[in-house]
Amino acid sequence: AVDEIARLEGISVPAYQIEEQIQALKDQARKEGQNPEEMGDEEAMRRKVESTLERRMVYDFLAENAQLEVEYAEEEKFDEALLEKLAQESLEREQQQQQLEQQPQEEEGESA
Repeated sequence: AVDEIARLEGISVPAYQIEEQIQALKDQARKEGQNPEEMGDEEAMRRKVESTLERRMVYDFLAENAQLEVEYAEEEKFDEALLEKLAQESLEREQQQQQLEQQPQEEEGESA
């Protein structure tokens, strides 16, 4: 989708920006003690840098040209009766579970 927007809007990354970014990556590699020549295929890196910069340019374009309207939806009314019913059902299940857990203990006490 981003590529299509770039194509439709005529957004392209100038070559000098790609070169600047590649040089910055190489400089960063040197600072980290790596050999920039060992960074891999330069053409693949160029395509990746161009793609990243193009994506940023498209996002900037969308942010500048978007005409969004905020719609505030009404909050749903709080159903206190439903909440009370759910709480009661949960409490009943918990009590049933406790009774089931106590039955084996009572049976063990009777057989001993």
